[in-house]
Amino acid sequence: MISRRLLPTLDLNFLGTVLVIAAVGCMLIYSATYFGDPSLNILRKQLLWMAIGFALMAVFIVVDYHVLFDIAPILYGIGMVLLAYLLVWGKVRAHVRSWIQLPGGFQFQPSEFMKIFTALMLAKFFDSNDRAYLNVRSFIIAMAIIGAPVFLIIVQPDFGTAATFAPLVGVAMFFGGIRWRYWVAAGLIMLVALPIGWKFFLKGYQKERIMIFLNPERDPLGSGYQVTQAKIAIGSGGIHGKGFKQGTQAKLEFLPARHTDFIFAVLGEEWGFIGVVIVLGLYLFMIVQALSFAKHARDRGGTFLVIALICFFIFHILINISMQIGVLPTTGIPLPLISYGGSSTMMFLIAIGLMLNVDMRRFVNV
Repeated sequence: MISRRLLPTLDLNFLGTVLVIAAVGCMLIYSATYFGDPSLNILRKQLLWMAIGFALMAVFIVVDYHVLFDIAPILYGIGMVLLAYLLVWGKVRAHVRSWIQLPGGFQFQPSEFMKIFTALMLAKFFDSNDRAYLNVRSFIIAMAIIGAPVFLIIVQPDFGTAATFAPLVGVAMFFGGIRWRYWVAAGLIMLVALPIGWKFFLKGYQKERIMIFLNPERDPLGSGYQVTQAKIAIGSGGIHGKGFKQGTQAKLEFLPARHTDFIFAVLGEEWGFIGVVIVLGLYLFMIVQALSFAKHARDRGGTFLVIALICFFIFHILINISMQIGVLPTTGIPLPLISYGGSSTMMFLIAIGLMLNVDMRRFVNV
């Protein structure tokens, strides 16, 4: 549990930045849904997710992360059971069986929480493994920890969420001191896996998304519509933007998924270049602070945990923005703490709590 002596070490600048980003997200969700949802049900749900997320964040700050390392196998096992449950009883949404329905019309996505559980499991593994270089056995164990949930997520099939585990692979290989021949082997495996995955694993609609990415004019009123409208919204914002609730692409509902995956386009249209720079600046400050946490962590496990979690943020930010400006194919990857979504919002706030947890306990004698 937390000691009173630790409370003054809580990084209020980092926490305050998170609060500002979350507030920006709520404002954008309100603006994006105001005309289509005058009763504000969507905003109210997001505020509820935020409240639950902040409560969970507090729990993950209070409980010493070494205690969480001890129970990581239990959390990991629960996550694996939930992912297996989805394959039989999960709710199908957008061609994917990745949601568990709860009473009262609520639902949650276990794969989002599995990111946290997998990061904790890997951090526990590296905390007890102080080799300069991972041997073959340790490398296989680390990849198996990541690969098991990824396999169950791919079977759903949710390739977008499965791809978000990629930062764990990169961090594990970098942090574990993988020798160059393993990097070469991993690269060769990827080259072999890509054509196999295209032929045998990708669904027709997933292949179509990639083809639309390569040529948006292939289906400008269908699959290419989202990216086209997102580009129009971002470009029309100019330097200062059109103003709060004044975005025509969102107001007139030309922009699909405007409060979820494509909320960055709402930001660009209403707040313009200045607003985009401010939000990206907030993200950058948060990332730099987190890297400082990792640098000053008291042990190997804490350092790995913070690096893995902040890489989740970096990956989501880069992929989400890239898909809206046409650099990458469209995927259902949210913008951290800004996009609407219960499971993802809670997952990111838990990650924030864990990073603060590691930083507050950076002194061995407290």
